[in-house]
Amino acid sequence: MKVDVETLSSVEKKVSVAVPWDDVKRELDVAYRDLAKRAKVKGFRAGKVPRPVLEKFYKQAVEEQVVSHLVDEGFRQAVKDQDLFPIDSPRIEAFPALAKDSDLEFTVTVQVKPEVTVEHFKGLEVEKKIRQVSDEEVDRELAGLRERATVIEPITDRKECEKGDLAVIDFFGFVDGETFKGGKGINYTVEIGSGQMIAGFEDELIGMSIGDEKKFELVFPKDQGPEEVRGKTVEWKVDLKELKSKILPELDDDFAQDLGEYDTLAELKEGLRANIATREDARAKRMLRDAVMEALVDKNPLEVPPVMVDRQLDYLLQDSLRMSKDQMEQMREVLMKVREELRPRATRQVAGMLLLESVARQESIEVTDQELDGRIQELARENRMQPKDLKIQLKKSDQLESLRYNMRQDKALDMVVEAAVVTERTVTQEELDAEEHGHDHDHDHDHDHDHDHDHDHDHDHDHDHDHG
Repeated sequence: MKVDVETLSSVEKKVSVAVPWDDVKRELDVAYRDLAKRAKVKGFRAGKVPRPVLEKFYKQAVEEQVVSHLVDEGFRQAVKDQDLFPIDSPRIEAFPALAKDSDLEFTVTVQVKPEVTVEHFKGLEVEKKIRQVSDEEVDRELAGLRERATVIEPITDRKECEKGDLAVIDFFGFVDGETFKGGKGINYTVEIGSGQMIAGFEDELIGMSIGDEKKFELVFPKDQGPEEVRGKTVEWKVDLKELKSKILPELDDDFAQDLGEYDTLAELKEGLRANIATREDARAKRMLRDAVMEALVDKNPLEVPPVMVDRQLDYLLQDSLRMSKDQMEQMREVLMKVREELRPRATRQVAGMLLLESVARQESIEVTDQELDGRIQELARENRMQPKDLKIQLKKSDQLESLRYNMRQDKALDMVVEAAVVTERTVTQEELDAEEHGHDHDHDHDHDHDHDHDHDHDHDHDHDHDHG
């Protein structure tokens, strides 16, 4: 078999293949022998139909089958012999026809992974944004702990409902004498004054006594609830069954000691400050890794295969695509617009992925079986599974090597981050939020890797399209 490869660009190759007539003839002989075993032609016994007769009835079908098989096999062999890394099905320029005593010649174009060599990945200049923890944040954390330690107790010294009480009620709502979805509650607890119910509802409960029944009318908000009740007058019937109160603990040393880790309130506050600082440090490190990825892509321009960008766009949109067909029809135009808006982000992500692959290859970064098993144990703990069961599941779904690939990419990024020149800058929460949302994480390196690994030589090639 003769193969000629022409480089159209760093991400596209033209592959011309000539299959010798002897190989073509051999495939034809095999095809007709197989056909003879099962063909039914009137006047001939099964398995005894002469080849000339078979050619009369089945010539076109047999030759199309043989050509399709030879094109597939020829391309596979060319990929193997020429050390190509196709990332998409090949596009055949013209589907070839058989000619007796002539080689079968065809030409395909195929997108390939570019051969990437990263020249600039050490000493990238990036900024690490450090945020100081404020006293207000510590107070909010403390208030949350206090709220979670709230004790609920029945009110026994009065029967009248007051603001701040927890009222246990049965309620029924009617519009034009008919009930509606969400218009009924049994033993429902509402905190009076919390705004939990529609405007005016909780005010109507103030002054009611345990055991009382009350009827009143309220106009339902135009922007809340089921369509059939929006903006309409609702007749409510409420039974007050019980009153309870929330008892908040005092913020003192005893409260800190009850949590089991601290002796004083001051120690608790310092502990909360340290916890917030840890979370902020994790966010700062994540943003630093993102900044390094962005710098890596900026410093190492490369041509990105369009098919990989399209796959990354599909990956980014996969959550949006999980909807019914009706919703899809309504959203299709919007989604296509969003898809194009995401294209620069997807392109940068694919470029980052290819660059990290190159760093890993240049620096001989590998993930050992022991490291892989360690990661599987971590994932198993997170998902409350046995490691061996998770490993079997990953193998069955062909995700084991994808996990190893992602770990290798992370190790490569760790190396680039470690080699970066980092300048620290203190920022406020507002500045951090603005910068974090403004960048949209264009450099996030999560990808759909299913078809993009270097070892994916064995692709199925569909010849039912792109023949022209």
